[in-house]
Amino acid sequence: MIALISLLLFVECNTTNNKQNKRKIKEEERKSEIKRKPNYSVTIDQNGLYGTYKGLEFVDTGDVMYNDVAHQFSNFVADTLGKFLKASYKAGNYYSIDFKKTKITTKGMDMKDTVVYCINMAFKKTDKCGASTGIEHCGSWGGQADDLLKKRLDETITNLAPLCIGRPKTYKYVTDEKFKEYWIQFKHKNYQGDCAK
Repeated sequence: MIALISLLLFVECNTTNNKQNKRKIKEEERKSEIKRKPNYSVTIDQNGLYGTYKGLEFVDTGDVMYNDVAHQFSNFVADTLGKFLKASYKAGNYYSIDFKKTKITTKGMDMKDTVVYCINMAFKKTDKCGASTGIEHCGSWGGQADDLLKKRLDETITNLAPLCIGRPKTYKYVTDEKFKEYWIQFKHKNYQGDCAK
């Protein structure tokens, strides 16, 4: 009888350990996926930027600031876009973002697994002082209340003020799955200082 009880306890403990080990392995796979090159696909030319992220929505990266891995795609797009706008401006090609023709979509956003996040930004050709050389964004992947998101937008604009010439242009995007994000374009004083006159 004691041998049977011992065997049952051994099987139960072994099963529990296997489940815990499988969970640990799965979590380590999720962490290593985010450490590898992200699943970003981005092209940019004189017509616009076309970008897609397909992958995990959240992962424990060890830094709570970067757990929302899907929303980090916005940071990558803003960085890519900012470099392009500045380089184009220096080359004498002046662009601004056509916010009304820009499309942002999400598919599969449920805070659990994978998502497809697309940002397609259209450009407008313009004159030197109509161009944008700065870009920023602020958003909420988790459905933050509108008043809190607006407060974050106001803080972002205040923080950008030392870099801006004039008032930045903003546009709010809301996907069908209620992802909300503001995009902000502006004239960067280090590039368009003569447009302040």
